Amino acid sequence: MSMVTTRPSDLGSEVAEFIRDTMRRATGGANVATYLEGDPPVEWRTLSEAGWDCVGVVEDDDSATLRDLVEIALAWGDTLIQLPLIPTIVAKRHATAALEHEGPVTFSIHTQTIADGFGCIPFGQAEGVLVLESFESGAGGLVVSGAEPEPYAASLRATIAPVLTAFSDEAAYELKTVWAAEAAGVAKRVLADAVEFTKQREQFGRPIGSFQAVKHHLANAHVAVQIAETAAIWASLERKNADLAVRTSFEESLKSLQLSTQVYGGLGFTWEMGVHFALRHVTMLRELSSGL
Repeated sequence: MSMVTTRPSDLGSEVAEFIRDTMRRATGGANVATYLEGDPPVEWRTLSEAGWDCVGVVEDDDSATLRDLVEIALAWGDTLIQLPLIPTIVAKRHATAALEHEGPVTFSIHTQTIADGFGCIPFGQAEGVLVLESFESGAGGLVVSGAEPEPYAASLRATIAPVLTAFSDEAAYELKTVWAAEAAGVAKRVLADAVEFTKQREQFGRPIGSFQAVKHHLANAHVAVQIAETAAIWASLERKNADLAVRTSFEESLKSLQLSTQVYGGLGFTWEMGVHFALRHVTMLRELSSGL
């Protein structure tokens, strides 16, 4: 009898750990607000030369599984680097036209907030990025991204353009799953930062983390982020339950983010703290996923 495991393979674990360490060094542990609206703190070639953009390509039995991609997406969500690694991994995993392109690849998705015939292109503003027309074999190639910026989630550097990508069922399923995992990774990092903040911030001569109400918020945020991560893993392992699992993952990630934001008090809603970037990022990922 074969054993069922929820763990990633060694490949998934090693790539995820390497990505997390490399991105943290690139940002120097700085607040996301210090780099998110400028140039990315790491160049695309750093990712491509390491082969991370092709890590999802299926070549043999030892290739990365969807569970591995979930682990990688969890790590990628840690720093909100504004580069199209996750879209490129999925595009090159499922489309020959994308795999043959040396640079980054993205796609265009219609959502409820966009006019008919137009799509949102995550990382459409990224240098050298091309848009995949279709995931169906031989149905379309790559086109230049549209130029009208979509301003809501600065971390996604998106554009709006009159082009829509045709998704296969498999590509749509995998993209929703890894985006849910990325959202959980974002929420997990924000929670960790919130915990550190409560250890340093003092009121009435005591760290605010010692107050029971703050402890409860952090505990609830921790539970929510654990559910979010588990749901994303569930989606990767049981496709028949993927839609429910993905919705759950996004809902719990946003719940955790909202609770983490509250422990900052009024500071949590300021531009300089940067917590709003995470909220906007995950909200947009959920909206894009709902369009698949």
